[in-house]
Amino acid sequence: MNTEAYIEISIHHIRRDGGTQPRAELDENHIEDLVLALGDGASFDPILLYFDGSNYWLTDGFHRLAATTRRGLDKIKAEIRQGTQQDAIWHSFAVNQHHALKRSNADKQRAIIGALKHPYGHLKSNKEIARHCGVADITITDWRRKLEQSGEIEKSEVKEVTRGGQSYSYRGSGGASTTEQKFKVISPDIPEYYGQEVELVEIKSGDLYQCKLPDGSYYPFAKSELGDVKAPISEVTYERTEAPVTPITSDGNNRQRLISIVLRLPESQLKKAEELLIKEFGEFLTTEPIGI
Repeated sequence: MNTEAYIEISIHHIRRDGGTQPRAELDENHIEDLVLALGDGASFDPILLYFDGSNYWLTDGFHRLAATTRRGLDKIKAEIRQGTQQDAIWHSFAVNQHHALKRSNADKQRAIIGALKHPYGHLKSNKEIARHCGVADITITDWRRKLEQSGEIEKSEVKEVTRGGQSYSYRGSGGASTTEQKFKVISPDIPEYYGQEVELVEIKSGDLYQCKLPDGSYYPFAKSELGDVKAPISEVTYERTEAPVTPITSDGNNRQRLISIVLRLPESQLKKAEELLIKEFGEFLTTEPIGI
């Protein structure tokens, strides 16, 4: 992310109580070392916050924030990402893998158990979760077996397949009913898919579902664009009209709509989209963080 996205934020606006702490506990000696470093004029890498429209959830930088607070400073540099509290919790399982303060076994165990119990982890394979948490595949396999046997998580038959260089997770035979993973496209704003039955492959973010179409191709849908497969579809023929574009505001739904649009762009066009956004809204992004 460009440094233009970094902002100075009041420490009083940061939430640390949402289950996003990646470590089992903070290291007091490390905090004191950071406090001394601040006193010597050191500057820290920005902490990472997820903004859900109301709250800034801290996911990476608990030691840095603690040191800043003890030093009596009111602000800290932060990177802001748009996302829900659940997004922040999921991301927390991936942090600290390459930090100078190595993760303890308790830290790794916290991430593994948290990821396996997380709603996003339910639809991911052991390999995907292992990559996310920075541990060996067999470790995830062992912990999944323990948690399934203890009844802490449901038994999963999620498998992983790679097509066209992209990896997807899916439910194999013998798992939960595939009907539970199927939806019907109910949004007339995408008439080319309206009324089609699609199969959930992966939850890419809180409200964006990667789905398999009847022809075998893949397409990401917003959660609001999908409905129950048994729900009747209006028999009225949909005609595409040029409707005025809804302005993007600070409203949570519109934020998610913008994220959905960006995530649907081809990989090769993401850099161009980022440059255009910064060119058009750069001044606004640096003074009024909106998390994109």
